[in-house]
Amino acid sequence: ESVEAVMQGEDPVLEAGIQELRKVAAQDEETTTSERVTRTIELTTNPWLWTSFTDPVQQFDVETPENYTITFNTDGTVNVKADCNNASGSYTADDTGSLTIEIGPMTMAACPPASRSDEFVQKLGFVANFFFENGFLYLDMMADGGTFQLASAAEHMPATDAAAETTAAEGPTILEMLIAQNDELSAPAAGCMMALTYPVPDPAESVKRPLDFSPFREALAGFSAEQAAAIDAAVQGKTVLELQELLDGGELTSEQLVLYYLNRIQHYDENLLNSIMELNPEALTTAQERDAARAATQHGPLYGIPVTLKDNIATVGPMHTTAGNYALKDWQADRDSFLVTQLRDAGAIILGKNNLSEWANYTDPCMPSGFSALGGQTRNPNGPYDTLGSSSGSAVAVAADLTTVSVGSETAGSLVQPARANGVVGMRPSKGLVSGDYVIPLEPTLDTAGPMGRTVTDVAVLLTTLAATDPNEPRGADAAALADVDFTDYLSLDEARKLRVGVVRLDALATTVVPSFAELPVEVQEQLMDLVAQLPNLSGYNAPTSAMIDALESQGIEVVVFKQSEFPIDLSNAHTGLLDYGFQAGIADMFGSMDPPAPIRSLADVIAIVNEDPAARAPYGQRYVESSAVTEVTAEEYEAAVAEARQRAAAWIEAVYAENAIDVLMPGILYTTGGAAGAPAINIPTGPKIDSDTGEPTGEPGGVIITGPYLSDAHLIAVGYALEQALGGYVAPDLDTTIAEIGTVTGQ
Repeated sequence: ESVEAVMQGEDPVLEAGIQELRKVAAQDEETTTSERVTRTIELTTNPWLWTSFTDPVQQFDVETPENYTITFNTDGTVNVKADCNNASGSYTADDTGSLTIEIGPMTMAACPPASRSDEFVQKLGFVANFFFENGFLYLDMMADGGTFQLASAAEHMPATDAAAETTAAEGPTILEMLIAQNDELSAPAAGCMMALTYPVPDPAESVKRPLDFSPFREALAGFSAEQAAAIDAAVQGKTVLELQELLDGGELTSEQLVLYYLNRIQHYDENLLNSIMELNPEALTTAQERDAARAATQHGPLYGIPVTLKDNIATVGPMHTTAGNYALKDWQADRDSFLVTQLRDAGAIILGKNNLSEWANYTDPCMPSGFSALGGQTRNPNGPYDTLGSSSGSAVAVAADLTTVSVGSETAGSLVQPARANGVVGMRPSKGLVSGDYVIPLEPTLDTAGPMGRTVTDVAVLLTTLAATDPNEPRGADAAALADVDFTDYLSLDEARKLRVGVVRLDALATTVVPSFAELPVEVQEQLMDLVAQLPNLSGYNAPTSAMIDALESQGIEVVVFKQSEFPIDLSNAHTGLLDYGFQAGIADMFGSMDPPAPIRSLADVIAIVNEDPAARAPYGQRYVESSAVTEVTAEEYEAAVAEARQRAAAWIEAVYAENAIDVLMPGILYTTGGAAGAPAINIPTGPKIDSDTGEPTGEPGGVIITGPYLSDAHLIAVGYALEQALGGYVAPDLDTTIAEIGTVTGQ
């Protein structure tokens, strides 16, 4: 049973409440059919379909109104369907009839010749006013530029069954809108000739770079199954600190550890999980050097520990740095990035480069997470589930125990989301704490590198090494206060007990119908809320939240619970409007004047090289790259958008943290990346998700994302550690079963 099922009339008591809603809606309709009104609440009642357009020189009817729609969401965002393309953006409106619409990212599918896709989107950007009359919504353009007529989807597209009629008449719930906004990030875009099932097969045509095991062939040939089993027994479940004890005690060598991982990569990853883009041919030699020097070297916890790097983090040759794109397949950087230098200085062993969602997941709306032309399709080691991205390979390699720790990067969720999807700990540090030097950019004002590991301890150790003041990092001075912090000092319940943790809980009001709900009699509101609170799927959504609250309180941590319906909702994407310009300018800044020259100097070069064989080099297309290459956004507009995004994010953080006297937050379904404010976030594995119907574990990893204000990184470590101790943390996947599933589903 679900909220939707009950609202279809299967529960007679709730149906009575629904009838009250319908009465109010009917009264509203009577007052609006014969007079002009400009109430903003009416904008959000339905999707609106473009039916006709009139300006001083023409008038035409739209032949397929259902192909041109705009939905005004209650959080100030809009979703636009423009024939074969989709767009998103924001709007502002008031009850005087003033309305402005700002259109952000748009897919770039080639619509039929008669399409009005571009016209619809362009004209929406010049809307100045709105009003309702005779059941229609009218949008007036500025300077008498014309008037849109739009019809309610409920009126223009009669439902084909009772369920559709109920949904159209009553509008979306807050919960449905939140889920739709989240799902939009992973749903195939309009025009994509695919519906993803997992594991995703590799495309038929490929330029995938094969893994080169030749530098290790002799050593691997002598690495027996018995040796592998013995090392497996010794290292399974060990943190970096515990591995370091084994290494210092002579019970394990770095050479053995590197061979152990190479053997697992050969067995589980090569053409299967596809998490490793390229192996470091010097890894085994470096391990031998670390072993030889260990006794005479004063060292820290990363000494002799294998680390992998997302393949947008530059390393000096012989390895390449490509962001997964064919145009950079031969590029070998002339130096290491600042963070790689930090790792080498700490004695870490660079094992190899990780696959990623190509160009940090900004290649094409049809491209699946975890795919790159050079790395192939990354797959979740836990089973037939999405890897998410863009740090897909880093998360998969850590989850499958193909490396000890890894360094990924994030623009808007690319560290914490794949960490959650694959069941590991991933952290986006405060902006500027980890240097972005020589990391191939997507949006430089949002991008940051960050650590991934199987435990919070691993992430704390790695973050301590990565954190440093780089004079060339634009926000390095802002984060200097944390540059010398040892984050392992916060692996303590005592530290966590000093903090107040906010938790957002889904409540009944958030699942009730948005339009007209406030106008119902109070007793009807209460009755509906009581009934909805008893629905299985509401308790299902809240079950993990309740478990988190119980886990925190069991550790003696103070919890402040927020009702979602009373929480300041800000789901607007802070990166909207920034990516195209940031991507174009970032690539030009990094490669444009490089000496010696790189294979590319601009995105135009990338497009030209890839288009020489697009079926193999960009099998899903490269429309985001193409739109970025020709963006008309100016530097001034970009800088203004960056400043506005930062101000909006900072105001949201102030409203949430300061006004409620909390230190960190578990925002639940209201998770926003916080990237515009440079705020940190961490994912903590919570064990397998539970099937809401059977109550049994599904095998798909669950996780909770904890966020905090800028420079609260140590607090996230402390609370994350406390949760991990209460819940058990990382669960090793059954790789043999997963590999069998990959073969069965993909035929590969």
